[in-house]
Amino acid sequence: MAHSSWEKPSRRAGGAAVGTEQPIVRTAGEQKLGVTARRRLVTGAGAAALVGSALAMTGMGAAGAATQPAWLQAKQAALASFRPPPPASVVATPGPSASYYTSELITATVRNLGPAHTATCTIKGELLTPTGVNAAHPAPAVVTTNGFGGSYDDSTTLGSAQNAAYDGYVALTYSGLGFGGSSCAIELDSPAWDGAAASQLISWLGTLPQVTKDDPSKDDPRVGMIGGSYGGSIQFATASIDPRVDALVPIITWNDLAYSLAPNNATDGTTTTSRTDAEPGALKYQWTGLFFGDGIVSSAKYAMLAQQLATGCPGFDPAICSAFARTVAAGYPDPTTTALLHGDSMVSYYRTVHIPVLLAQGEDDSLFNIQEAVRNLRELQANGDPAQLVLQSWGHSSLTPAPGELTYAPPFDGYENVLIKHFYDRWLRATPGVSTGPAVQYFRPWVSYTGSAAAAYGTAPSWPVGTSRSLYLSGGSPAAAGALVPSSEAVVAGSQTFLNTGPTGTSYSETSAVQDTQPFSSIPPSDTPGTFAAYSSAPLPSPVDVVGIPKLTVRLTSSVGTGTPTSPATDPVVYAKLYDVAPDGTRTLADRLVAPVRVTDTSRPVTITLPGVSAQYAAGHRIELVIASGDDAYFGNRTPEAYTVSVAPGTPGSLTLPVVPQSAQRSGGEPVSAP
Repeated sequence: MAHSSWEKPSRRAGGAAVGTEQPIVRTAGEQKLGVTARRRLVTGAGAAALVGSALAMTGMGAAGAATQPAWLQAKQAALASFRPPPPASVVATPGPSASYYTSELITATVRNLGPAHTATCTIKGELLTPTGVNAAHPAPAVVTTNGFGGSYDDSTTLGSAQNAAYDGYVALTYSGLGFGGSSCAIELDSPAWDGAAASQLISWLGTLPQVTKDDPSKDDPRVGMIGGSYGGSIQFATASIDPRVDALVPIITWNDLAYSLAPNNATDGTTTTSRTDAEPGALKYQWTGLFFGDGIVSSAKYAMLAQQLATGCPGFDPAICSAFARTVAAGYPDPTTTALLHGDSMVSYYRTVHIPVLLAQGEDDSLFNIQEAVRNLRELQANGDPAQLVLQSWGHSSLTPAPGELTYAPPFDGYENVLIKHFYDRWLRATPGVSTGPAVQYFRPWVSYTGSAAAAYGTAPSWPVGTSRSLYLSGGSPAAAGALVPSSEAVVAGSQTFLNTGPTGTSYSETSAVQDTQPFSSIPPSDTPGTFAAYSSAPLPSPVDVVGIPKLTVRLTSSVGTGTPTSPATDPVVYAKLYDVAPDGTRTLADRLVAPVRVTDTSRPVTITLPGVSAQYAAGHRIELVIASGDDAYFGNRTPEAYTVSVAPGTPGSLTLPVVPQSAQRSGGEPVSAP
């Protein structure tokens, strides 16, 4: 969502000349997947046959609608009643072409936006048509738009479009509303605003002769979408109102903005993911402050939102600014703000999304964590949608993909580039023999490799991938010390009391959005003595590979007590995290991730989902659980008070880790059941 997380400032990284319409040499990643990559243009005459091929690939064969999967039946029912919006009005001029595509710069006018269907906005973008694609040889289209603060021609957004054009797809890249020369206010990927604008661009693509059509009478092009962060959520917003979209690749995006920006990781103990609902969490004030800075800079840069300047909230819908001001003042989002953020999130409209989706989420991401992707996966699976999950190395906290993982320039041969190509080839072209690979893949930072990052990716047929292994919180020696022991029978009584001194401070995990730059990257995570409780395991006899979402159950009391449902400001707020402690005492916090939780009832244990990780704890190292009273990147409880964590043999706390034995791990592309 943030400018620093998805966009990079250089332009046209992929503009270098490459051969035109020649066979693509198989990369190491493609060899791993066992598929010969090649350019394949779908002619208009072959469109009907392609649909039949797609049905066969989903197991439908010729048996008809009765054997179609539920998601496809729902999509077809939605299409039958769908009234497409008029195409955007587009003015196009020649743009900077490359050897493998021609370019047109576009200014599009979209109308009837917003809840009242009265707003008109202009959109800046660029259309890339691959060499050899024309009315006689049309191709499916891929649409992409920018992350928060970016534009249609930043290096990652344009790079994604160039990648699609290189693979033979007509590519449209455009600036989202309020960004990159496009007018109107920033609306947080609202279906009524941003989704409706994208829908009119899809109608326009349906009028282009070089784009493959599913239904010419409805301006229905064969079309997929791709994009990161803010450019990921727009895909869900669009698909929720427009069933013409055929495939999505949302990268490092959210499920619920209320959770993303003020997470509460408390659960009822029965779920493996959490979401802020009735009780707000701890405000990510560094991330939210950055968003408003990006929005204001964007509107000032393009000088197209003069009407917003008069409101004191340049660039944004004033309702969003009002919500931000109330949240900062209170330290947590109120119900009105939570409802606003829910409404612009997949969690509120996923039931209308019926489409194949390739989810790519960052392991190194303190903004939109693995929990968000798992929630999206679960919701898509509840619809019966074909959904795959890729946990990549990089995210909002560190922008740089691992070597051989993802590139934005020809020949676009990173492992993720290959996965995306095969996903589109299956769902947009129904190319015979294409495998989209395993249902779940995860980057393993402890694996050494050369060339393609395929070897570093573990695979699994479903989520979760790990087997639960529990450690128990115990008193130590002395009694105030804490230990993690492998058996509940080994637990001894003990307690640790620590202080909360205010809403921030006491612990340092990261400086959001810039942690991968100097001097911040040299500042280690830390906890102020007296402001945390810690529980440490014995040295590990062998490596422990944790992949997934750990869960903690603990009993915590407060010297002040809890707040009220209408005023949670005095509820205890703590931050749980796992350190890797080396034999020399060096402590590493996996991807610098923490789990804030607002404790609303201290009379019973609280269950907390810790940050999802893919991390190895080496032999001889210790696993250390820390429960801290504050964190520099968040607003927490503003009331000074003391917290106590108590354990006893009859009521031990527990830490459950999703562990994948090394003997069960497979490298990316090895045969595992595909979805």
